[in-house]
Amino acid sequence: MDILKVITLNLFCIAFSYGQQISSFTEQLYNEYPKYKVEGFSNKKVEPEFLQKRLGQVLSKAPDFFDTQVLGYSVEGRPIRMVSVGNGKVDVLMWSQMHGNESTATRSIVDLLSFFAENKKKKVVNDLMQDLRIHFIPMLNPDGASRWIRENAIGIDLNRDALRLIAPESRVLKRVRDSLNADYGFNLHDQSRYYNVERLSNEASISFLATAFDYEKSSSAGRDEAMQLISYLYQINQKYIPNHTGRYNDDFEPRAFGDNIQKWGTKLILIETGGFKDDPEKNLGRKLNYVLIGSALEAIQKGLHKSIPVGQYTKIPRNDRNLFDLKIEKVQKWVNGSYYTVDLGYYLEEADTNDEVKYMVKLEDQGDLSTYSGYRNLDAHELRIVFPKVYRGKVKSSTHEKSLLRKGFLYFSRVSKKYQSEIMKQALEEVEESLENAYFLFNNLNQSKYLFYNGQIIEIQ
Repeated sequence: MDILKVITLNLFCIAFSYGQQISSFTEQLYNEYPKYKVEGFSNKKVEPEFLQKRLGQVLSKAPDFFDTQVLGYSVEGRPIRMVSVGNGKVDVLMWSQMHGNESTATRSIVDLLSFFAENKKKKVVNDLMQDLRIHFIPMLNPDGASRWIRENAIGIDLNRDALRLIAPESRVLKRVRDSLNADYGFNLHDQSRYYNVERLSNEASISFLATAFDYEKSSSAGRDEAMQLISYLYQINQKYIPNHTGRYNDDFEPRAFGDNIQKWGTKLILIETGGFKDDPEKNLGRKLNYVLIGSALEAIQKGLHKSIPVGQYTKIPRNDRNLFDLKIEKVQKWVNGSYYTVDLGYYLEEADTNDEVKYMVKLEDQGDLSTYSGYRNLDAHELRIVFPKVYRGKVKSSTHEKSLLRKGFLYFSRVSKKYQSEIMKQALEEVEESLENAYFLFNNLNQSKYLFYNGQIIEIQ
């Protein structure tokens, strides 16, 4: 047999046998998710009070099944609650939203508790509860969540407070970890949506890390098992979001909770939820966290991950950071009497507006961005940047407005009572020429083809 065929066949067999570890329980979690998805969490921003209300409603479905306790209070006096379930000897501790603006796993935890409440009498749940004791802290940083910021009310990053324990929230986590001497810990985060899978343009929608506990990134039985469990979860992702999983940088950070909890003897698994195309609220990430957390619990209970070679972990591709929200490729930019061909890369930065998260456009980079990609990409190689003009008159109709847009007008100086403009905005003075603001892209026939406006590309017909 041809040697290439032999190698290919062997690789196929390895991949096939490895892929067989995906269980029927994982498939059940994935396929039946809509039954247990808790209403009210479609948006990323979760107010602490709303979380407590919904959590109470879920737990009330099985009041004798769950144990709840207030562990302590945040800087501003908000309660930090833990929900525990199960009677087993293996303690699993999970916490989410230690960064206030990272809510995906918080929503997933509530969904998983809903699943447990609805299925408490079924064998698959009973088996988990006989062997495991699972502890959920679904929002460690309620003050940061209320403000939709990373830090707590003091202004510090709780994930850099494992040594000095300045914040009351940090002291809560340390005390619980130590009192339980937890066997497994799950540190649940959201990462930047600008991470991609190494050497691919695919967004790193989920990333994993078995945290290091020293600068040498040494091995230990606990860290090795964390790697095995991550490799098990990676195969689940490969089924549902193939080639959208990364491996987070494992450089040791001596102040970080994840690194220290691994050092203190708990097998620590970090799950980071990144970006998803056309899903800014990360509802797919919410579902995947629900599936991954539930599947990890089954793997721990049954030892499903322990036959996986530890070295499989390092085959998970690394994270890279080569994504923009929008990339405009090879557009002509006029500077000092000449046109220059440049790529433009834009971010949409989050801004909290009470009830929801909105986005502000930011030009992040320009020049040769050929090694980068975007959630959206526009080939502009025949187009030129032309800044918008102010129309000194009234916009009379939709047809008139589109005609003005094609001629390069985005602003008007007089308001028409009969027609309310759909796109054009009022400006009494000339507008600033800036790539940060809205502008037109013209084709070579001096006819506007696209409008870039508030982060959106609008094709002008």
